[in-house]
Amino acid sequence: MTILKSLRLLIRLTMVISLAGLLFPGVALARYQVELIPSVSVQEEHDDNIYLEETDEESDFITTVSPGLQVNLLSETTRLELEYGPTFVWYHDDDENDTIRQAGSVLFGQNVAKYLAFHLTDRYTRSEEPLEEAEGVENVRNTRDEYERNAFDAAVDFLFGPKDVLTLGFRHDLLKNDDDTVNDGKIRTPYANVTYWLSRKDAVLLNYDYTDARFWSNNYLDAGDDYTGHGAGIRYVRLLTEHASGSIGYHFTNRDFDGLSEDYAVHEGSIAFEQAFAPDLSLSVECGYFVQDNDESDDDGGITYDARVEKLFERGSFFIGGTGGWDEAYLEAERRGFSRYYSVEAGLRYGILESLDVHGTWSYRLDKDEEDQEWTTWRRGCGLTWAFAKELSLSLDYTYADRDDDLDTQDYQVNRVMLRLTASKLWKW
Repeated sequence: MTILKSLRLLIRLTMVISLAGLLFPGVALARYQVELIPSVSVQEEHDDNIYLEETDEESDFITTVSPGLQVNLLSETTRLELEYGPTFVWYHDDDENDTIRQAGSVLFGQNVAKYLAFHLTDRYTRSEEPLEEAEGVENVRNTRDEYERNAFDAAVDFLFGPKDVLTLGFRHDLLKNDDDTVNDGKIRTPYANVTYWLSRKDAVLLNYDYTDARFWSNNYLDAGDDYTGHGAGIRYVRLLTEHASGSIGYHFTNRDFDGLSEDYAVHEGSIAFEQAFAPDLSLSVECGYFVQDNDESDDDGGITYDARVEKLFERGSFFIGGTGGWDEAYLEAERRGFSRYYSVEAGLRYGILESLDVHGTWSYRLDKDEEDQEWTTWRRGCGLTWAFAKELSLSLDYTYADRDDDLDTQDYQVNRVMLRLTASKLWKW
């Protein structure tokens, strides 16, 4: 069955490329630089809590072999990147979890005409790993049942001034689960963005999107409520110097549910500042306030922020920052809905030797949902990467995650140690 799924994924990628060639015949006629990058990774991992339980944790050794292939086709007007790689997974003790993970992606960009460009991305994943990380949030599953995601985004850019751009696009996100207790769903989002420069230093950014979310269940329980929604925003940007800018903006979001979930709207205002102090040092800060206007319950609100300092140096880089405000999660294994959150993170990469890198990350996040349930997530990681030959590298990584919620329903601690050998080679013509 997994072989058939792999073939279906390859067929999907081929169909996307064929469609691009039909819509934009210049893609087939252009003179390309071709890059071919085959690779293979072999990894041995020890996980001390494979089901993310608070007590009675089960540990296991997991062996994976990941062959992969990346193909890049580049020309003056076209960029096409294809990547696909299965991962063969063997568990030492719980061999009923043995599987074949899938990962594939397509990135396509085409300058159709002087003032018209098209771009498309599609990313597909199938996995049994219980920690599904997206935008800093660890989505927790307490099984090793497989799930699959597909994220598609296509847009057309119209250039109607020297730097003025109108973008019309469509996003489609899909989640399917082998676990019958978890909802399947899809979210479709047509959107439009406009960047218009009033003068050499002043610009206005406008955006709008419409969201249509549908969910279904494979058991006898009701799936989460479907919803539709609108999002619209405006931001004024001022270039203060050659390397600094400031902006002020407002954004509106609403959600209209079909079932018993309460409808709400969110009003958010913010100001932002960005400064490149030097080629190797940059700062970005955005802060504001949001108000959640609920149909029936009391309104809620809070501070929003997004800050980051990044420093590059001769042998590496360092960053520290954080985000906070409001979030929503409906197309997830954990349907958290609307929540408030605050987070901080830091990371370091440094080249000890020309062929030996060390890296480390740290993060903390506090979430609070509409029922005032709170949970905190700590994450830490570190590792070494040794490029001991031109086409070979060896890495040793350690990660730690700790989740603590005040109802003690999803608590867990997990340590993972991974040793990976990777071989890859680049061919160009």
